[in-house]
Amino acid sequence: MKKPIFKGKGSRNSIFTAITVIGIVLLLLFNLLITNLGIGKKLFIDMTPEGLYSLSDKMKETCDGLLNGLPKGNKIKITFCTDPDILIGSTYTRIPYFMALGLELRYGNVEVVEHNVTYNPTAVSMYKTTSRNEIEASDVIISYGSKYRIINCESLWTMMDEEFYSFNGEYKLASAIASLTAISLPKAYFVSDHGTSYYNPAEPDSEMSLENAAFADLISELGMEIHTLELSRVDAVPEDCAMLIINLPTEDFVADGEEFNNLSYVSDLEKLDRYLVDGEGTLVVNKSYEHTLKSLEVFLADWGISFSNSYVLDAENSLEDGGDGRTLIAEYDDDDQSYGYNFYSDFVGLASAPKMVFSDTGYIYCAFGDGDSRDEAGYKNVTRRYAPFIGSFESATAYTGAGVLESEAGYKTLAAISARSNLNEYSGENTYSFIFATASKDYYSNEILGNPSYANHDLTLDVFINISRTDRYVSTDLGGLSQNSSSLGGKKLADTDLYTDKRTVYSYNYETAKVYSGFSNANAVFFTVLVLSPAAAAAVFGTVMFIKRKFL
Repeated sequence: MKKPIFKGKGSRNSIFTAITVIGIVLLLLFNLLITNLGIGKKLFIDMTPEGLYSLSDKMKETCDGLLNGLPKGNKIKITFCTDPDILIGSTYTRIPYFMALGLELRYGNVEVVEHNVTYNPTAVSMYKTTSRNEIEASDVIISYGSKYRIINCESLWTMMDEEFYSFNGEYKLASAIASLTAISLPKAYFVSDHGTSYYNPAEPDSEMSLENAAFADLISELGMEIHTLELSRVDAVPEDCAMLIINLPTEDFVADGEEFNNLSYVSDLEKLDRYLVDGEGTLVVNKSYEHTLKSLEVFLADWGISFSNSYVLDAENSLEDGGDGRTLIAEYDDDDQSYGYNFYSDFVGLASAPKMVFSDTGYIYCAFGDGDSRDEAGYKNVTRRYAPFIGSFESATAYTGAGVLESEAGYKTLAAISARSNLNEYSGENTYSFIFATASKDYYSNEILGNPSYANHDLTLDVFINISRTDRYVSTDLGGLSQNSSSLGGKKLADTDLYTDKRTVYSYNYETAKVYSGFSNANAVFFTVLVLSPAAAAAVFGTVMFIKRKFL
């Protein structure tokens, strides 16, 4: 005869009622716990065979060195420019987002925030280099104090045949963090030979340094250390050079004929070329119309920049009423497709706008003939492009050094830029080097650059921020394109034993990216067990309780 496990029906019902209530309460508490972990702690499980959602051991090792030594209270902020649900909804934004969340979970001095720049563009306005600079919803902003880097999520992927091939985001993000937290500041070098005018930090009270004090202040505002460089006495431009400055040279960059038989000899112009081509450098050149420097001018013409040997006058748009027009006011270009418009668009058409002033200046013109760009010989996907930055009004005229009219009234370019872009066919991103050119004896003078009522300081600073290369890159063990040939950088996407589809890569288009291959067979089994375990446990518990109540 079976014996009931409870002494009475009433007590048995009370116990089962209590068990039911306790079970419901525990279930609610468990649900609240999981919700808190999922929302408050951003809990996720990486099911990809490549470990795309997990920080690699090398990434942890690299970031340990970068982040654990930061001063107490200082934080790296990683800002995504759209809402979390949108970030999670697309592969090429979801994986960088989860990578950043992984850093936030691991390090107490990393903060991940999300702003929808479509609805609230002012939330990231402090990161805009110029008034026209656009920050897109797919951009990621890594900031540390007042310094920041902007990276588009698409550039975190390496591509092959317009398809995602590997994820290189760890290398890119760690590089940005390294450049922001670097103790050593990027360096700007003034070329001190060839009769140039420069600031010497070792002799700040010298006459020449005092003449270039405003120029030095502007460089310091960029966060750069100032050094001098005697170009003819070094084998190459230093690797830590973020900006090389040639200000008002009076002696040409002529090769030493006595060294031609020396196979190790490198001319000064060759050093400049290697710095720009191999080092992705930034060159600032200011040459007076009074000096003809044929070798230097031929070199610059190969970059699209030609200097006139005439000076520009504009009495109608002069800073001094009734003057000869040597100190002239520049005209802001209203073409919204022009290079300069990106910087001074807020000034266009405003009568009260601060003036851009050029004193004792020549002019610049494009050396490429009919076009404004030229493909670089010997290189694939490399282009040099010339663009005016700002010019005179149509009333300006040019005169030779002898005072003879060279040209009738018309627009003259007073400052220009040349950009060399090198497109990486695998990653789809460009790397750049720049030349910024002016032709005014007084452009960087204290009287012009140091006058706060002129726009020269602010606009020149904006240009320098835009073109100076100050990143310090981390170890290529994280997947730099040039070093990791097996994966072309980063985590190579799995192409075998895929569970959901036979396709081997992530398909890509310019709007979104879709994962055709989810996870391996082993991960599929684990995921299935994980999902079914609570239901199976509940079924077993219910069966046991039913048997006990019915038969025991």
